[in-house]
Amino acid sequence: MSYVSGRLYAGEKTGIAASAVQISTTTNNIREVLVQADPGNTTNMLIGNVDSQEVVLTPGQSVTIPIISLSLVYVKMASSTGTVNWLARD
Repeated sequence: MSYVSGRLYAGEKTGIAASAVQISTTTNNIREVLVQADPGNTTNMLIGNVDSQEVVLTPGQSVTIPIISLSLVYVKMASSTGTVNWLARD
């Protein structure tokens, strides 16, 4: 049995509005990130890259993305303001 070594990072970004923002400016080399639209959000969250955020997450829903840097993930709210939660591993 083999185990994945590395660290686990966790974060939260609040005050997300209708303009796309990075979930984190951290450029740690990571393997994957789990992104969750906070269950307390009142509207959907859109997730994607700097140019386009087309994937819809309903409040409480999450997605896991294989990616090398947290700074590549952008989110915005469909309306209102909200919070994104994330976990990443290297």
